[in-house]
Amino acid sequence: MNEEFRVTMFGEFTIEHGESVISDQSNRSKKVWTLLEYIIVHRKRFVSQDELIELLWSDSNSRDPINTLKVLMHRVRTTLEDLDFEDSRRMILYRNGAYGWNQDFNCVTDVDEFQRLIYESDLETEDDARRIALLLQAENLYQGHFLNKKASEPWVIPISNYYRTLYNRVVLDLAKILYEHKKFEQLSSVCQKAILFEPYEEQLYIYLIQVLICTGHLEKALDLYHHVTELFMRELGVTPSEELLALYKDVVKTIKTPELNLSVIKNKLDECKENIGCVFCEYEFFKLVYRLESRSIGRTGDTSFLCLISVVDRNTVGIPSRRVLNRAMDALKTTIQFNIRSGDVFTRYSVNQYLILLPYTTSDSANMVAQRLLKIYRKEFPNISIILKYSTQEISPKTDRLMEG
Repeated sequence: MNEEFRVTMFGEFTIEHGESVISDQSNRSKKVWTLLEYIIVHRKRFVSQDELIELLWSDSNSRDPINTLKVLMHRVRTTLEDLDFEDSRRMILYRNGAYGWNQDFNCVTDVDEFQRLIYESDLETEDDARRIALLLQAENLYQGHFLNKKASEPWVIPISNYYRTLYNRVVLDLAKILYEHKKFEQLSSVCQKAILFEPYEEQLYIYLIQVLICTGHLEKALDLYHHVTELFMRELGVTPSEELLALYKDVVKTIKTPELNLSVIKNKLDECKENIGCVFCEYEFFKLVYRLESRSIGRTGDTSFLCLISVVDRNTVGIPSRRVLNRAMDALKTTIQFNIRSGDVFTRYSVNQYLILLPYTTSDSANMVAQRLLKIYRKEFPNISIILKYSTQEISPKTDRLMEG
């Protein structure tokens, strides 16, 4: 026989024969699909009844698991009848206490094709156009993580992780070569799709920001940088890498076009005069403001303070769960922004901390500001179950070298 069945396992699980298709999106039981998927994934061998029983009913004390398995296999074969293949009952065979895929029927899977294309792309070292074509074909096959509906099952996890690693390699290899050849539209498309599957792969965002810079969309590049830094801080508690930070600095340097008329520049600076609370900024900008303040008080002799406010779990005095932490940090940001002086500056310092710069304050007044913020927070957000802690410290003055001696 020369019958061919095409199987997809990336994302949705489907089996296709001719014009007929069956899919795990149908409302058949989960165990029917698990059994069918397991047999096809391990189609090069016969799988023992004991292995299948352990897979399907490891936490069950069934009195007759072998018969239960036979009943389930009957339901699997009934499902395969939907392929309108007259010999569907022979697609899965029984032999010596084990079940296996009938090798007379050719089973072509997207995962095998995916690996073949990667292997061929690795061999292609001279023709970049052909290598791009092979990698694009591989990337296109990846329509979701391996058996996505079974993503949490122990037998699926290591296989899924293997293909995720391969997919990430394909995308990053492809992104590198597309960037080198200035194929920015394709590069953007590849990275945007990959982010849906791997939302915390920083290199994907770096390529997207580079594309925006190269195509002149500097404001969008800056917006994306802010989105990424906020995402990574909220979800992972990490700050931008040096590479991402370097891109940000490049954008900031070049984002303004030359303007000879000082009045025009002043009008642009005055556009945002409305009172929207104090200034929330990126940590890198906050460092610059801090250093300027340190020099200023070195000249004037005034005192300024830093205030650090931390969100901690009410019970463990550690970092709260992500859901609670995100609510608390959003609420605290609002509290700070609209309850200190409009000229003050603050930033998110870590996953559970904000840092506030309080110019021209004393130790007593800095502590009063912090205590007032905590009081306002408790009043306005009493249902968020966390504790706020604060500390203050005086900023050390730095004498300008030009002013010395």
